[in-house]
Amino acid sequence: MKFLIIAEGGVLPSASEFTSFLNARWPGATVKQISNPERSYDLEFSVPMADSRLEGLLHKTRGSMTFEGAPLRELAKFVQWYRSLVPSHVSLLFCDESMNGEVRVTSSMTASELLQAFHDSGG
Repeated sequence: MKFLIIAEGGVLPSASEFTSFLNARWPGATVKQISNPERSYDLEFSVPMADSRLEGLLHKTRGSMTFEGAPLRELAKFVQWYRSLVPSHVSLLFCDESMNGEVRVTSSMTASELLQAFHDSGG
């Protein structure tokens, strides 16, 4: 299943900023610039997690990112880390592709709290 982070009221870090932050946090991460103008995404990335690899795409508009491939507990850690990169005035929504679960991610939320809120919202 695919998951999304959606920025409401602002934009996400640029592709170059995201790449720098990602490589600093996960040195084994890989990032590939997408140069096809017909594609909606700027970057493709892969992050080694404890038990898997998270695969994702950063949208060209910097309004969202899509990712999949890791267990929810590891996704929650990624989302919590990502929240720390985004200014607090930008509201972040974490959801699955069907919008069965959705959470407004705050900077004070732990990964466990984020996961619990996701489950409580139907995810």
